Amino acid sequence: MRKLIYILALFITNNIFSQIEIDWLKLRDVYYKSEYREDAYGYYQIPFFGEKVEALDNKEVKITGYMLTLAPDEGVFVLSQNPYADCFFCGFGGPESAIELRLNPGYDDFLMDELVTVTGILRLKREDVSTGVYVMDNATAVKEKEFQSLI
Repeated sequence: MRKLIYILALFITNNIFSQIEIDWLKLRDVYYKSEYREDAYGYYQIPFFGEKVEALDNKEVKITGYMLTLAPDEGVFVLSQNPYADCFFCGFGGPESAIELRLNPGYDDFLMDELVTVTGILRLKREDVSTGVYVMDNATAVKEKEFQSLI
């Protein structure tokens, strides 16, 4: 009986403290609808997320992508499905192919287009989409070559 309780406790603990591994294909489940906003005197594209993406809101997730160092001195970083050198918003790119990162203090220096795996709390932005539709808070980025050596 003790063994069963121990196994159940281990299973529950692992599920509580583990992050959800996601990929960019899953984040594409979003569509946009034009709505008129009185305060801005114009139409804006409002995002609507699919059920699977909605389930990720405010959850700890893990995803691999390309680090875009837009203003590293000011802490402005974006994780992208595509490298900046390949025009990350061209072709298949769109707002759903990038995540605004809010990195935890003490982060490494990153190179533009460096492949990294990021873990953090994913938030869906429904109102102010001027900078994208996804934000990751409390984010930690691990350079892919370092990540491989940890496995």
